[in-house]
Amino acid sequence: MLGGISIKSAQAKVQPVQHIEVEVKPLTEEDLAAYWQEAGEKLGLQELLSEGLPHLGEKTGYFEVDAQSVSFHEEFKPHKIDVMEFLRKKTGMKMLDCKVNQLFVSKEEVTYSPDDKYKAMVEKNPHLAELRKLFPMIDY
Repeated sequence: MLGGISIKSAQAKVQPVQHIEVEVKPLTEEDLAAYWQEAGEKLGLQELLSEGLPHLGEKTGYFEVDAQSVSFHEEFKPHKIDVMEFLRKKTGMKMLDCKVNQLFVSKEEVTYSPDDKYKAMVEKNPHLAELRKLFPMIDY
């Protein structure tokens, strides 16, 4: 015994950890849709969550939400933690996660050549062609 601490007295104070078994039933599409709607009501996000359509993913404990608009995709980000916490408690699946799929098509960016730009500017202002004739050394 060193300084009043012994191994036997420390072991006697340790209590065994009790494991709690929780039965988790498989998540179905209907349950997911109902929990999604309930999360919207409880968290005050009915309007936002009605824009997303949840469906089960390929992996267990994983689902996907189809974003119908850019606004859903951006507005859901700050609320995702609260929604996922609610759904995890409801389902009993502590590792439940989701992914947002973008169904909307973003604007396609087109690269224009200098000649295309010049033609577009001449259409808007025909006097530009006259200026180009007066100053041939300037590269447009």
